[in-house]
Amino acid sequence: MKKALSILLALVMLLAFAGCGGQSSTSAESAPAASGSEAAATPAADGEWPSQPITLLCGYSAGGSSDLGCRYVAEALKNILGVPVIVENIPGSGSWLAWNQLLQNTEPDGNTFALVNLSAMYGHYDETNPRETTLDDFELLANHVIDYQVLAIRNDETRFTDYASLIEYAKENPLILASATSNITSGDATVAKMLEQVHGCQLTVIPVDGASDATTMFLAGETDFLSANLGDIMEAEENGYRPIVVFAPERSEFAPDVPTAIETGLDDYVSFSARGFAYMPGVDPAIVEKMTDALVQAMDDPDYQKNMAAMGAQLELYTGEDYYNLLMDQLDTRLDLWGVQK
Repeated sequence: MKKALSILLALVMLLAFAGCGGQSSTSAESAPAASGSEAAATPAADGEWPSQPITLLCGYSAGGSSDLGCRYVAEALKNILGVPVIVENIPGSGSWLAWNQLLQNTEPDGNTFALVNLSAMYGHYDETNPRETTLDDFELLANHVIDYQVLAIRNDETRFTDYASLIEYAKENPLILASATSNITSGDATVAKMLEQVHGCQLTVIPVDGASDATTMFLAGETDFLSANLGDIMEAEENGYRPIVVFAPERSEFAPDVPTAIETGLDDYVSFSARGFAYMPGVDPAIVEKMTDALVQAMDDPDYQKNMAAMGAQLELYTGEDYYNLLMDQLDTRLDLWGVQK
């Protein structure tokens, strides 16, 4: 009986020691798991970005050219980065609602970026409604579209037929055009300012809500000519008007018969709106580089290029310092014309 009891006690003690040994083993195995959780919380440190869906903020309503451009980029990025890229539309205030969301309510983890566009980004220099934010408050990634300014006239116009004759006529006869805004943030109004200052044209700019309203007034004969972006007049021929000059360094593939202002010898003015992408400040430089590289690859995607061409979007890739200088050079041109201090 005693022998049996001794054996039983020995078994109990053996089981107890085994239990303690098992518990120590579990703790040892848990330590690496905790370390792994910490690493997952900071994927940039181990080069694991991206590890979750990425959000692209678009400051315009769904269905427009800016929104569609974002969606085409997002589709290409999804295949490159291996995670979903979700376009979130936050329309209003010329993209400033979306930009405020990016700059003020977003973590600098590289998982949110935004469409940034001229001319709205020059809002800091709008003397009627100055914004606190400047270009230097964004981490610029890559530009994907340049949309050059054009002037257009109706097909039945007899007072002037080209850029030179329009200028000569406007020196002696006041002309009217429409623009969504009448300050430095408008490429249309800035072209008018250039015509006044450089060529002595007499112009009156009527404020309207947007490019479509300006076109409607122009077609109705309520304004004398149209100042617009090339992408806005892709259906000019069908609607009874035509571009007469493009303010670009060289002719556009979408309007190869339209001369540049430089070609005319009248001036060397270049004006455009630009669409690109940016982070908020403070994102890990390694992530900035990886996202920039991904955007460059996306813009080389055949489907992306086909879709953008169908919209009449002229693709011009700029990254890094070249992108910043592109925007700053255009800003300097406008500041000079409007007499605004930087």
